[in-house]
This record gives sequence, C-alpha cells and structure tokens, in this order.
Amino acid sequence: MSSPGSTPKTTLNRLSYKASDKQSDLYSILDSNLVAHVGFVIDGAPFVIPMAYGRVGDVIYLHGSSGSRIMRALASNPQVCVSITELNALKVARSTFNSGMHYRSVVIFGQADLVPDDQKDAALDAISDAMIPGRVKEVRSSTKKELAATLIISLPLTETSVKISVNEVDDPEEDMNKGYWAGTVPIITSIGEIIPADEEAASLPIPESVKNFRTGLAKGL
Repeated sequence: MSSPGSTPKTTLNRLSYKASDKQSDLYSILDSNLVAHVGFVIDGAPFVIPMAYGRVGDVIYLHGSSGSRIMRALASNPQVCVSITELNALKVARSTFNSGMHYRSVVIFGQADLVPDDQKDAALDAISDAMIPGRVKEVRSSTKKELAATLIISLPLTETSVKISVNEVDDPEEDMNKGYWAGTVPIITSIGEIIPADEEAASLPIPESVKNFRTGLAKGL
C-alpha cells in the first residue's frame, strides 16, 4: 500500500503543509466518520452520492440495494473517487477572504470491485460494526434473501490523499486593530437520548454496543 499523497493525483501542490502522509491519520479519519461521498460517471454524467462505509485493513466497503441503478453501475467496476470530511470548526477571520474551516479529510481514488456472494456476509458485518462497533454480535444473522438483495462494493486504499486543516486565524497585519472580531467557532457532534423502537424494545436493556457508541461520542472519541 502506498502512503497518502504519494502519487501525482494525490499530491497537494497548493497549501501542501496541510497534507499528511501518515497511514495513522488516514485510518483515524476513516474510522471516526460514518458517511462517504462517492463520485463516478454513468453514461457521461457525473454522480456524487452519500453512502455508509466500513474499513477492514486497507479496503473500504460500500453497500446498497441490488435493485439500485447506482449500485448496479458501481458493480460494473468503474473508476470512482470517494471523499470523507470531518468538520471541526469555523475559522472566522477579519475578512471573508481569510476565513475558513478546521477539518480532516480523505480522498480515495480507485476502481470499484463487486464483492462476491461468498464474502458478502463478512463485508456487511464490517460495515455494520464500523457504524456501531460490536453491534453484529447482538443481532440475528443476515438471511440469504437479505444478502441477495444487497450489493457490496470494495475499494482498496492504494491511492489516497489526506488533508488536515487546524491553523489558527492568521489575519495580515494591515487588518489588525481596526475593530473587527476574529476567532474560532468549534463544531461538536453530539448524540441525543436513545429512543426504543417499540414496547418490546422499551422493555429490554439498551445493548452494550449502543451505550458504548453514545459514550464514545460524548467523550469526543
């Protein structure tokens, strides 16, 4: 596996100080977020769609309905571009020009591959556990009918770019001492009270995976 930013397509030329070549940063961003935006072309027209994903080693998995036109297109092994962004703060400068955001992001380039039927169950479990770790052990197994109704796409992490922006407000000297405010506005993801689906669920204890998920977000993990 190549390090992030090691190919002509993934090398940051502008603001290169925001680039990271660390696989640990790549894994951290992928494992800390839930939604990927997947870009590809169908019949000459560009599409970008949000999808749940899960990482296992140096591969990410995406899933959807086998009846979906978009999933069938992805199953035909197109070239894709996947983007994951974690927004952490707004950087409010003394001008709109110098304002910006604090974020961590990953861009992945590669060819989408259809996961064969005999590997679907494991891949689907990986996606589920990526969303709520440990959840797979607490639910029934997927049925053959459910697996047949699902398409799963794999994408290797062989060509990636990692960008991290955490710089403070850096207004130029000529903007200082003119009465304009500047600062940082943190953006914090939180989770609300857990809501049981029905009377049966309300009579049962909240699963450990769900409680741990809530606690993890509350701690900012």
